[in-house]
Amino acid sequence: MDELCSGEHLLLLNKLLNPEKESDSDEDDNVSGKKTVSSLTPATIAGVSMKEGKDIIRPLRKENLPKNLEEWEAQEELEIEELDTRKIPRYSITYKQEVKVEDVFLQMSNKTSATSSCEDMILTIDLPEEDCEVDRMELKTTEVEVDLQTQNYRLKLPLPHPIDPDRKKASWDAEKRQMILTMRMRRELDFVNF
Repeated sequence: MDELCSGEHLLLLNKLLNPEKESDSDEDDNVSGKKTVSSLTPATIAGVSMKEGKDIIRPLRKENLPKNLEEWEAQEELEIEELDTRKIPRYSITYKQEVKVEDVFLQMSNKTSATSSCEDMILTIDLPEEDCEVDRMELKTTEVEVDLQTQNYRLKLPLPHPIDPDRKKASWDAEKRQMILTMRMRRELDFVNF
């Protein structure tokens, strides 16, 4: 009796999910030679295939799962970045070099006007709509990246050259609403250029 009840429920469910033009008589079904009732099971609704009466559950892909704590944190940070709706501020990168008297007049060093002779990289970030105080801004710098977070803006910028994390300076210009970062570069061939 349970089989009969479940069969009736399936037919009713099939009619609800797949409304078709109902024929006035059974003769139309016999003429076409096909039955209009298809076999509909809960497994077909859920999208799980049935094989010999056993459910086949799709296994989780283990290649996408992080293996250690650092990978979990990196994946979590990527997900947070995807959901972040703050604006990306405008920024500019300029270079600065220390020039002494002997460099200008006597030209005793190997310094040129090229960026390869510059020691510092200056990152200027424009935050025109920012009203919060400087102590509420969050600034993180690594050797290869700068991450600035405020209420309205978020800038996560990979740097074009590695920097020395111990030799950097940040200043806030309240009138222009600019964050100015001065960072000492640490490049591979700096010992030749200086």
